[in-house]
Amino acid sequence: MKHDVYQHTTKHFSFVETQTKAIASLAMPSRLTLAKIFSSMVYQIFLGIIGGLLSVQLSQAQDLIKDQPAQKNALEALNHIYSWEFDQAREKITLLKPKYANHPAYYLLKALVLHWKYIPLEKSHPQYATYGQLLDRCTQLAEARLKKDKNELEGLFFKLMPNGLRALAEVETGSLRRAVGYGRKAYGAVKRGFKLKHQFSEFYFSTGLYRYYAKQFPQSRPIIKPFMIFFPAGSKAKGLQNLQMATQKALFTRQEAWVFLGDIYLRYESNLYQASLAFGQLLQQFPNNPFFALKYAECLVHLGRYYEAQNYFVKFQKLSPPMYQIGWRVLQGIIAERLQKDLDLAKKQYAEALNIKGFDQRYSRDFRALAKAGLARITAAKNATNARKVAKALYKQARKHTEYEWLKKQIKQALKNLK
Repeated sequence: MKHDVYQHTTKHFSFVETQTKAIASLAMPSRLTLAKIFSSMVYQIFLGIIGGLLSVQLSQAQDLIKDQPAQKNALEALNHIYSWEFDQAREKITLLKPKYANHPAYYLLKALVLHWKYIPLEKSHPQYATYGQLLDRCTQLAEARLKKDKNELEGLFFKLMPNGLRALAEVETGSLRRAVGYGRKAYGAVKRGFKLKHQFSEFYFSTGLYRYYAKQFPQSRPIIKPFMIFFPAGSKAKGLQNLQMATQKALFTRQEAWVFLGDIYLRYESNLYQASLAFGQLLQQFPNNPFFALKYAECLVHLGRYYEAQNYFVKFQKLSPPMYQIGWRVLQGIIAERLQKDLDLAKKQYAEALNIKGFDQRYSRDFRALAKAGLARITAAKNATNARKVAKALYKQARKHTEYEWLKKQIKQALKNLK
């Protein structure tokens, strides 16, 4: 029945694919502990799947699947959210309230507005209490649906989404036990998706993420390796294959698959060109999205395409969140160091980036690592004994904080040269 509904919708609502180009996620979660296995997988999966659920399988009990105007409003709300048009998004969500105020999607959409408007929305933020209340209401309504039918996919996914977001917030504040608690509620549905991807192509995305990260996490953080015996085996090759399939076959998680392919190529596969293609495609579709502009510009800088990269700085350099302020200063520092050969300016930019207070753990860690590596290069060039000692310390700090495999290799070679 679910497969029939999916095919029926893709056949008769051709507008969906265009509208759901907005469904993409910014979030690139931390991966430091066992709790982060749960929270990052859950988070990565559900921000992408939410669009598909809204437009294809939302609330058969409330007949939204037969309500084309409501579907269109929900999809346009998502489009506005990911295009940074939050007032317009709220207007579209308000149109759903008269008929769907008791559906979990209504509260989840309202939560997503806050999530993206204040990204990264951490527990210390003034809006987090409201955000948490919306997620709790979403969970309550999803559980009510599951009491009527424990296998209902809508209920399962709308229960999982708020748990994934909650787990991520707990990880970022160090509450790992609570994060694991939220993550455990999600894992069963992720596993169920392995066998459903041929019936429901959105599961290529969730399966691809699990397969890849189940292999990558133990390599990045060996401390979690003993725990992986309780989970199905991972495969990077199969994970990438499934994610590529999602970019071709999935309607609603297609853009989300591009987001995480870009992240994977940038962080773990050391394929900066492929990362630039992924983020470039996303930026073309969402030109007002500052995070995609930041990540695309970063890829261009690492590829040595400095002048191109500078064209995109205007999209994010005046935004106040630390990830943007740190990010553009680091990228400017790299350009000053490598293109302009102005080491004083580069050192100034790197130092300013590192001095920014209140930086988030979710997005700024790698930029800070790049800044420390840059300062290490400049310091090591002085070739004095004390300078070499300082450079080594900076390199080691950068290595500790980055997940960029290509940067780790550069640091390894640099430390070897300083011996």
